[in-house]
Amino acid sequence: MPEKTITLHARIPASLMRRLKIAAAENGRSQNGELLARLAASFELEPADRAQALALATQLTALLEKSAR
Repeated sequence: MPEKTITLHARIPASLMRRLKIAAAENGRSQNGELLARLAASFELEPADRAQALALATQLTALLEKSAR
């Protein structure tokens, strides 16, 4: 029996949503599937790796936003 699902409404910056759409297309997933895969993977990281991944993601976001200007 599949696990019960819950609908979540979230506010996402447009720039992040564009990146999610691109990543979903690149990985052959729906946007929801991409979001779920990334969220699940974030819980599998060790705390130190999670902190490093967050720092890298923050740097990448800043670079992408800077280049979009």
